[in-house]
Amino acid sequence: MSNLIPKLEFIAQSLFLKQDKCPHCNSLNLKQIAKKYSVITIKECQDCNLYFTSPIYKPLLISNLYDSFYSAEGSTTIVPNDDELAKLKENCFLTSDKYFGDRIKAIKSCEIGQKLLEVGSSWGYFLYQAKQQGFDVTGVEISQPRRLFGVEKLGVDIVSSFGELNEKEFDIIYTSHVLEHFQDISTVFREMYDLLRIGGRLFIEVPNFDYSVFGQEVLSIIGAVHPLGYSSEFFSQNLAEYGFKLMGFYDSWECFPNYPVPKSQKEVIILMAEKG
Repeated sequence: MSNLIPKLEFIAQSLFLKQDKCPHCNSLNLKQIAKKYSVITIKECQDCNLYFTSPIYKPLLISNLYDSFYSAEGSTTIVPNDDELAKLKENCFLTSDKYFGDRIKAIKSCEIGQKLLEVGSSWGYFLYQAKQQGFDVTGVEISQPRRLFGVEKLGVDIVSSFGELNEKEFDIIYTSHVLEHFQDISTVFREMYDLLRIGGRLFIEVPNFDYSVFGQEVLSIIGAVHPLGYSSEFFSQNLAEYGFKLMGFYDSWECFPNYPVPKSQKEVIILMAEKG
């Protein structure tokens, strides 16, 4: 399906709807910081520092946002055919944009255990590579076609929701370029906290939507597909409230675990936190 329908629908919604509460902390203490396409408002919560669109797009004319509009994200959402998959497996994804060896090496260097949960697994490329490196992997992915591809073609365990994990406990939770897609983030950090063992680590990678640093140039990364925007301040302020100790931000995965920085000024925020 063309992206035209959801784009037009989002613009139409912006004429009549608005987001009056923070989708993280439900605060009404909001500040308008920018406009996009003259009709979509970008707000910042003055209590938790989350950025978000107003309105937050909710599809009405398409049945599954993740399997239609998100197809624009290329190899993240478009699964390979059998020949392409065989080549990816043959060289361990090394020449692909879905090579995650640097992340896996960084996580492994922290020596915190083998039971790993990925939140937002798409079609399983990260889980497969982590499994090849000895991790006991599980994923959560709401898209049924991509979830089934990972299970059937890559042999990794992927479920559709946190509720299907049956009170499992993990040493590691990893999530990459997923949290910005949520329409409501009010329960996600608590759910991830509950799934980690004491001393377990949370690894997060998200686009850096720090309007105070980057200004108007970050508006390109927020919209219908990415309704939420995160800054270092958001994580510094809020992770502790959920019981996480922020271990640091990192300029690259090669800097793990010994070279944290106090704040990310790169295009992508990379962080590690520990469950206390």
